[in-house]
Amino acid sequence: ERLPGYRVRMGFGLHFGWAVQCAIGSKHKVDVSYLSPHVNLSSRLEAATKQYGVSLLLSGETWAVLSPKVRVLCRLIDRVQVVGSCNPVELYTYDVPATMSARSGAAVGHSHPTSVRVFEELPPETTEDFREKFAVAIDCYLGGQDGSKARWHMAKALLEQCLRLRPHDGPCNAILDFMDSAKYEFTDQQGKNLWPGYRSLQFK
Repeated sequence: ERLPGYRVRMGFGLHFGWAVQCAIGSKHKVDVSYLSPHVNLSSRLEAATKQYGVSLLLSGETWAVLSPKVRVLCRLIDRVQVVGSCNPVELYTYDVPATMSARSGAAVGHSHPTSVRVFEELPPETTEDFREKFAVAIDCYLGGQDGSKARWHMAKALLEQCLRLRPHDGPCNAILDFMDSAKYEFTDQQGKNLWPGYRSLQFK
């Protein structure tokens, strides 16, 4: 009532790895914290949800520990090198439904819900056809592990087709914006492809 039209948007970054739990401080004040580069990476992913316009970003390491049934519901959206990390990280998202029915909410709020039931009650917003078309577009954009097979012109055409199916898709717009701004950066004077198959992500 105080702020008409105001909405809260939350983003979550999920990464899988080791961490050390420890107490830090002095005899006057002690805080429990987690120390690990993996904790930092989770924070980077959370910040990057704004850039990709999604509610949830998962690292490739997190995606790898999901069940096969859930993996196929996620989509690979980019491969990036984040601040403070030497190795590129694959980014996945699960297209969280914008709204939940009473039936779906009851399933999620069940005292002992199984992961299968949760994902059955809350399927991704995107259709299987959209995810398949998007996967081909991202494959053309990334061009394999070293970027040598990249076909950005085809990736752009496919992503524009995806946008016709889902006009406000954040990952589509983010990748298209990047390709438009970086198309000359990864080509030498002879027209040779210099794209390494990933890009630097500056979000902290």
